[in-house]
Amino acid sequence: MMNKRFLVLCLLTATAVYAEEDSAPEPPSNLFFDTDVYIYEPKFTLSYGMRSLSGAKSSFSGTAMITDPSQHLAGVTGTGENRIYHDGAVRVDPRGVSVDDGNGGSVNVPITPDGKTNSWGFGEAKQILPDGTIAMHSYTANVIDAGQREKNPASTYGAEVTLTRDLGRIAARFDWSLATGLSLNDIHSSMTNKERATITTVTDAYSLGGAPAPVPPYNSPSTASVPLIDASGNPVLNADGSGQTVSVDNSTLLGSEPDTRTTTTTVDTTSVTNRYHLKGAYFTFRAGPSIVIPVTASLRASFSAGAALVYAGTTYSVVQDFVPDTGSEIVSTVSDTENRLLPGFYANASMEYWLSARTGFYLGAVYQSSGSFTQTIVSNGSPGLPNTANYATKVDLSSLQGFRFGVNYRF
Repeated sequence: MMNKRFLVLCLLTATAVYAEEDSAPEPPSNLFFDTDVYIYEPKFTLSYGMRSLSGAKSSFSGTAMITDPSQHLAGVTGTGENRIYHDGAVRVDPRGVSVDDGNGGSVNVPITPDGKTNSWGFGEAKQILPDGTIAMHSYTANVIDAGQREKNPASTYGAEVTLTRDLGRIAARFDWSLATGLSLNDIHSSMTNKERATITTVTDAYSLGGAPAPVPPYNSPSTASVPLIDASGNPVLNADGSGQTVSVDNSTLLGSEPDTRTTTTTVDTTSVTNRYHLKGAYFTFRAGPSIVIPVTASLRASFSAGAALVYAGTTYSVVQDFVPDTGSEIVSTVSDTENRLLPGFYANASMEYWLSARTGFYLGAVYQSSGSFTQTIVSNGSPGLPNTANYATKVDLSSLQGFRFGVNYRF
């Protein structure tokens, strides 16, 4: 991007250098004397170029509650509700028998409850406990470290345009003028940090009734095709002599409610990782007096200071990554967008080198200060999205410093 901007500056400079000198305005028609010579002294200078400023300093802080929104824990007892865990599920038993409905069709009649279900699943071998039961887990992480984490990003490049009006000489070697300008710079800051969090784990243990545990990952109900046998124990054959098959339920049955439920709480700094992102841009409108000191016929020093008004727009987001003991990682993102208007001031010191009476270059230092503002992300959660968040970032646009360079054109 910088190379493209520099190429544009070079092309504009070349155009200005080779511009015709006869572009000066026509002399007034009401001159009271005849002359073939009319000298026009340019009063305006248009400057366009690049501005590099130190990055907006930022800090990140906040707390949050992170969980899997699909989790649903019913009571310990009861078989009429699905229990959804982060690493598995135990659903209402769908087993039934097909019964003639009297109209040439059939209906499914639920079996007499036996305390088991064929509709369940789990994901990892570590969920098989030493006593042969299957452990299902529900996880919640509460970020409790609200301390600030500061970030000083690298400098950013932006574009600037300045218009200066010459107001004449105020001393033997000093000229003064009025300068107004507009510039645009980026805001970009990011940080990845391990968070101190309280991890709450709810563990429900389910019985297999003495059956061996299936190999994970496992999901049922499942079926298998077996040979069809008649009442005498003989296989039933098709017309071509091939054996007929029938589909049967071969699911491993699990207890339809947990045998036990335990809740544990631990504090660690490894399970939750936050990735903070702040991005945006700010416009600076500035105006103030400028003093010009000629050094040689082609070289001048200029100093300018005045008021600045900054319009900043930022997007603040936090990607929360929670890795529980079992199951997949839980990733949640919260964000907020904000616009602010900030007053401030600026000061420039530059050297100008003029290739001709109308065109030249400038290079100088810049200082700018426009205060700071705090942007927050507040999420109170909802029944479908229980995660909550209360994050803040301070965007500091005070004490920005850097350099500027570009081309001048007088007219």
